[in-house]
Amino acid sequence: MILDNLNTEQYEAVVYKNGPILVLSGAGTGKTRVLTSRFAYLVQNKGVNPQSIMAVTFTNKAASEIKNRVSKELNLSINSHWIGTFHSIFAKFLRKHCSIVGLKPNFTILDIEDQKKLIKQVISFLKLDNELNEGIILSEIQNLKDEMILSTDNKAVLRHSSIKDIDSIYNLYQERLVEINSSDFGDLLLHSYNILKNNSQILDKYKSYLDHILIDEFQDTNVIQYELIKLLLNENKNIFCVGDDDQSIYAWRGAKVENILNFPDEFKAPVIRLTKNYRSNDSILRAASEIIGHNKNRLGKKLECANKEIKNNKIILQSFYSQEEESLWIADTISNLINHKDVSFSILVRMTAQMRSIEDKLIKYALPYEIIGGPRFFERKEVKDIIAYLKLAHSNDSDLSFERIINLPRRGIGEQTLNLIIQNSRENKISFLESSRELLNKKFFPQAVSTKITLFLSLIDKCKDLMHKTNLEDFGIFVIEESGYMKMLEIEKNTKKKLENETRIENLKELVNAMSEFSNLEEFLEHVGLVNDNIKNSEKNNITLMTLHGAKGLEFDHVFLPGWEEGIFPSARALEEKCNKSLEEERRLAYVGITRAKSNLYISYATSRYTYGVNNFSVPSRFLSEMNNSVFSTNISKEGSFKSKLKYIDSESLSPGKKRMLEFLKKHK
Repeated sequence: MILDNLNTEQYEAVVYKNGPILVLSGAGTGKTRVLTSRFAYLVQNKGVNPQSIMAVTFTNKAASEIKNRVSKELNLSINSHWIGTFHSIFAKFLRKHCSIVGLKPNFTILDIEDQKKLIKQVISFLKLDNELNEGIILSEIQNLKDEMILSTDNKAVLRHSSIKDIDSIYNLYQERLVEINSSDFGDLLLHSYNILKNNSQILDKYKSYLDHILIDEFQDTNVIQYELIKLLLNENKNIFCVGDDDQSIYAWRGAKVENILNFPDEFKAPVIRLTKNYRSNDSILRAASEIIGHNKNRLGKKLECANKEIKNNKIILQSFYSQEEESLWIADTISNLINHKDVSFSILVRMTAQMRSIEDKLIKYALPYEIIGGPRFFERKEVKDIIAYLKLAHSNDSDLSFERIINLPRRGIGEQTLNLIIQNSRENKISFLESSRELLNKKFFPQAVSTKITLFLSLIDKCKDLMHKTNLEDFGIFVIEESGYMKMLEIEKNTKKKLENETRIENLKELVNAMSEFSNLEEFLEHVGLVNDNIKNSEKNNITLMTLHGAKGLEFDHVFLPGWEEGIFPSARALEEKCNKSLEEERRLAYVGITRAKSNLYISYATSRYTYGVNNFSVPSRFLSEMNNSVFSTNISKEGSFKSKLKYIDSESLSPGKKRMLEFLKKHK
């Protein structure tokens, strides 16, 4: 039963003799089936104790799926603590041996918010005037831990990081973790590695106990994860790795594609390639193979369609003048198709900033959608921060906005000062803004604090004055720049190149684009409120909107890939770096996006994008030219097309803001 329904390649992998092996599993080729079948085969056919098999995954969902499938195959309850994510497995290990690193068995695993609080305490104790926020510093410390760099190795810390005082912060942060009997996620692996590395008796015990190690999504492993696994291997080296080098897309969070690329040579291991794809049609697989074939650093394989029931629809490729037209086309196309039951749609974007225009059009068409892996556009932190400035400029009574931004970016106005403002506000039944002015006039604050509050109030007054003297787009740019918010993000990005901050900057630029569609601030704020309230409650939202990074492992009937332009996809960052490594990761991301589709794939690009007050003209992504024209249903549309899209729009049903958006498109045609 275990070996039933396996194809030739899958069967060969599952019944492989002992020793190291790499199963190169292309998209949609059944890697989970192979991994679980291997586990079940070892137990039932080879007599291996299931408790001596370690199966490592990257998500709890995947670990649960392995347990359930294996239990079903063997008709046996499998409840091994050696099946799980890296962090869950080694958290249990650390509980047993925590005293070696100064912790007690009941140590607490801090969540992200608690970690940030601890970092804040450390910075305060060290009396550092650090412009970076706790999140950036914490992310850097986790990166150091992933690279197995200890807080006591100051030279290595400073060599790997450009953040000022990071060595002192890291060192004290680690001391405080031990003092409060706590661990962060990085320590679960780093402590475990050091315990095993420095205690031969403990290491030998586990090496003799663990007979086989199975690793899922091997291409996503980082340095310390791979080193931990290699430490635990005994002389038999029974390591069974399943992964796809062509789907290695997480370098930005530490994943090393070199782990999978070098594995065959490092272990003198055979490679079994799973190439029979059961998800996508032939045109989609050909397109994916043609793009990924331009990467030089890969082990190589070519996918073939093994499901003849899938319709071989060719890829639809469309060009548009602007992102607004592109979004309208996506919404209209889905609207015409969504009546079919049990059909799934997904819109996969390279940048979260692309979501704003698409969300807007989905709402206009009353289409129920869900954003996977993040908040909706107007719910993103940086967008809400700037909207708080806009709200406070619009109304003195916006106390929640005042509280949110009075020290954002940081101005040295602490909680104690804010509490005094709030207390005075409540006692006199006035707004927080009026309360701060009143206390300032009474010279209630120390001189240093008074100066900071005065500067903040002056900024709000400037915003109030400018609000009625310029268009909304320029007003938005003024607020973002004059508040210092953009400078804060740029400092963080330049100090340590962070994808997160690049994304936040792009989101703010897209916020300005959204503002350009409205004639006044009141109308825009009303629109934001309605959008946030317009979450469709549906038992089954069959339209999902997400980034390409969040789509790995998923599949959909209809997949839309907008924004295939140079500078968006491949990203401007990849092009700026001018190195094959970054471009190859972008190409792997394209491969992942294409192979999410079963039979219907739509790729589009705009020849211009209006960003931060400038109309930027763009050229189609180089990835389009890497695909053969035969995979497309037609040549690139030349109509693309404000006139051809007018039929999608019922002007009578549009809000004034949307009508101005259409006038804007006509004006820039």
